[in-house]
Amino acid sequence: MGSTKTKYEKLFAVYEELTTAIADIQDPVLSSLCPSWKSSKSTYEQAAKAGVRKSQIASALEQGLRELPMLLQEVGNGKRAQVSKILHSSVAKNFSLFFRQDASLLAAIIERSKIRNAREYYALRHRIDELEGDTSTLDECNVLYKLVDQFYS
Repeated sequence: MGSTKTKYEKLFAVYEELTTAIADIQDPVLSSLCPSWKSSKSTYEQAAKAGVRKSQIASALEQGLRELPMLLQEVGNGKRAQVSKILHSSVAKNFSLFFRQDASLLAAIIERSKIRNAREYYALRHRIDELEGDTSTLDECNVLYKLVDQFYS
């Protein structure tokens, strides 16, 4: 019987797979992402050895995962869809609960018509980044934009 991976291990696997898969794609944003992950990985591993709880590190990794689509907006258009597909595949394979948690969270935010905190804001922002540019999702984007505007006012 196999062991169950922790959230920390699953998120590490997402980043490892992602950075390995994009390492050979020629793009300035991507060329900085891989070394940045190696440096961050070392920092996280040292922090864990120093006593920082892995659940705290996992929270940071999860937040970074939410912010990645914003960073990937800077990737050249011809490569952006390819990298987004790689990211989605890596998350689906290694930490599929991420998508289910976010879907549940987004439904709750929309139902109450209010973003309560930074975590909810970033989950909503992540969804907007996924939808932007797709004209078939304009209505959903408008609802999400309104929530973001209310959060800032």
